[in-house]
Amino acid sequence: MEGPFPLLVHDLGNRTDDCQTRFSISNQAVSTAAIHELKDYRCFESPQGWVLALEPASLHTFLWRPQDGQRISLPSPKQEFPRRCKCLLSDKPSSTSSCTVLVLDLDQPNLLVCRIGGSQWDSYNYELTMFLADDKPREIHMAKLKGIAAVGGKVYYTFTGHALGVVEFSPELSLTEFEVHMVELPDTMPFTSTYLVESCGDLFMVVVVFLGHNVHKIDKVDVYKMDFSRPEWCKVDRIGDRVFLLGGDSIGASNFGASCSASEHGLSSNCIYFLNNIAAEENYLHIFNLEKGTEEVQRPFRHKNGCLLPPPRPPMWLLPTDD
Repeated sequence: MEGPFPLLVHDLGNRTDDCQTRFSISNQAVSTAAIHELKDYRCFESPQGWVLALEPASLHTFLWRPQDGQRISLPSPKQEFPRRCKCLLSDKPSSTSSCTVLVLDLDQPNLLVCRIGGSQWDSYNYELTMFLADDKPREIHMAKLKGIAAVGGKVYYTFTGHALGVVEFSPELSLTEFEVHMVELPDTMPFTSTYLVESCGDLFMVVVVFLGHNVHKIDKVDVYKMDFSRPEWCKVDRIGDRVFLLGGDSIGASNFGASCSASEHGLSSNCIYFLNNIAAEENYLHIFNLEKGTEEVQRPFRHKNGCLLPPPRPPMWLLPTDD
């Protein structure tokens, strides 16, 4: 597929040819073309750059790398993936890694797991309970309305305000959690959205703070790095020669966070690209330069090419697979 990567892709082409509109953030170019995999398969982006694809009729699944079209075949699940779900890889697929593919149901406490090279998809039901201030139990999902990221072969997610959940895969799948020193949010408690990002083997948390309850205006963006030795979130004002790419589905039911090299892809370092998935149907791209303390707002999909019907899915990131 033509780049340069990373790309934002949206279903805004002519409905008769099922084309997608692509926006390259490095050269600000917008183009429209049919992407075979996005037309014929259910596709789920992953922070590692690989896309999980499922053919609904045959249930054939594979990982697809948009950069060069490479595919990694996976077994067929026993049934169709959930109606609303997201994908995560425990590691980068390689001959030396033990990479596990996760499909997380956003409506039910269930996840599907398949090891690359394995023979089947395994289904797991889980129970996660948090207690509110009045000690009333509340069931939660590890992927809905929460940041989630894979670091070092483990998957971390925001369990509660003061705890991180962990999914481990060896020798078998297990769920645990541990307490962390949580960040201090403003006393006025404006509306926020939280994203977990893996970058160069480290775990980061990005907190997008909206202006009060106005999800169209962003007050600030704070970035924290996990110090596992304490454990504690430590605020940082730089992320080095990296960019963070944030988004997710509409109204924030599923948050997405990824990272890639800045210089290798023609981007400015220390920047966060936030596709505002909280403001439904807005799809504005906010660019925060942490070093300069600036914000730029772009509207890459302001021209909807005459589409009258709403797109079948929100914009998705197609990312490079950094070595």
